[in-house]
Amino acid sequence: MKSRKNRVNRLFGIAVGALVIYLAVSSMVLQVDISSYQNKLNDLNRQCAEQEIENQELSARIEEGADNDYVIRTAREKLGLIFPEEQVFYNASGNQ
Repeated sequence: MKSRKNRVNRLFGIAVGALVIYLAVSSMVLQVDISSYQNKLNDLNRQCAEQEIENQELSARIEEGADNDYVIRTAREKLGLIFPEEQVFYNASGNQ
């Protein structure tokens, strides 16, 4: 009777120990995930703040009214547009 009770107690102890180890490992894995997600959140918050500043600058520029120099420079740099009577020459050698 006593050996059977000891055997049950050992099995119960092993099961509890395995559960504790599983919970500890799971907790560490979750902590690593939380840290990773916190870093991603910080990066996204930083990007959001930068985008809000850029949006405010663009809104202020719209409020001021678009000056022709800005419109022309933006059309050339970002869109690659030229005037109809303008001729563009490209350096085929690759040197600038």
